[in-house]
Amino acid sequence: MRVFICLAIAIFSVACDRKSHVASTPSASPSVTTSAPTNAQSQPMSPIRQIDFDNFTYSYLPTGKCSMHKVRLINGRYDAPKNIAGSRPAIDCWSVAMANVMYGDVTDDGEEEAFVELYAEFGGTEASSDVYIYTLKGGKPRLLWKFATGDRADGGLRRIAGEDGKLVVELFGVGTAIGKKLYGTEDTGACCPKHFTRSWYRWTGTRFKPEGPGEVFEHKSVS
Repeated sequence: MRVFICLAIAIFSVACDRKSHVASTPSASPSVTTSAPTNAQSQPMSPIRQIDFDNFTYSYLPTGKCSMHKVRLINGRYDAPKNIAGSRPAIDCWSVAMANVMYGDVTDDGEEEAFVELYAEFGGTEASSDVYIYTLKGGKPRLLWKFATGDRADGGLRRIAGEDGKLVVELFGVGTAIGKKLYGTEDTGACCPKHFTRSWYRWTGTRFKPEGPGEVFEHKSVS
């Protein structure tokens, strides 16, 4: 009887040990999907975006609203010096202010250019703009083109951009374009343009050449 009991205990002990061994055996490893490492750092800033156009010297304004050959902005503004009587000289514009700086590739080289819009005030409500287009050459800004826009609904600047490596300029009015008629293209008040014209320009290496006729679109005011 003692032998039987010992044998039974031995068999039970082996079975328990086997069960314990099976339970501790790891199952097949689950499939693990590893994503490609992501770059947590932002892409480096386009070199031309590092140029401080708020503190910059611009050549003669194409609108002709300032008599100086150069205009120096400081913190985004130039203010003509006042005379002893406290008024500004008649031959000079009153002030020049930074209106906007936009960026886009307009030379089809994969690098951004800068579009700088300035607004010079010399009295009245006239609101034509001076636009400068710069690229970088040897790490320094190089002027590619400058032009004057019209005034609000009469050829005023609606949009300037780089698309497909080309320059896009949108001016209010019908058939308006740089170097062409800007004023009086449609019967409307200066405040409320009805249409705008989109023109495309391709950089030839020395200048921007118009590509095709401008496209006229209805302008819907945002209320």
